[in-house]
Amino acid sequence: MTANTTNTAPAGAITSTRDVIEGFWAAHSTGERERLKTFISPDIEWTVVGRTVPLAKTYTGWQGFFDELLAALDASFKPGSVVMKRSASYVDEEAGVGVIELFESAVTNDGKKFENNIVDVLHVKNGLIVSAREYMDLAEVKDAFGF
Repeated sequence: MTANTTNTAPAGAITSTRDVIEGFWAAHSTGERERLKTFISPDIEWTVVGRTVPLAKTYTGWQGFFDELLAALDASFKPGSVVMKRSASYVDEEAGVGVIELFESAVTNDGKKFENNIVDVLHVKNGLIVSAREYMDLAEVKDAFGF
């Protein structure tokens, strides 16, 4: 897969699941929040799967994804310390599903290392990601964030 790093199309203009997933990844991995909105439905349901930490729940809409989930992560990590490296991806165009496997590392504001393997299962409809289920080691989250 080749990253689509030049997409400037308006929301919903891209219909290929692969292009949506690639555009999402390119924007997310570089922290381009406004550009992310061109790939994410305003009504997205993003679920961090699990029950053992407060971070594990469903975030609804742009407000939930950007203002709750990403804002909480931004507030917890030292600026510039977050590194995301994609290790694998898979796209099923017919089903409108993409899977991204990545490794994320960062340093919390109190100096703890956060390192986690993450798998995102993304569902695309009409050129936008409408739902996601994110799987990760919640013990690592608990250790890093002190839950």
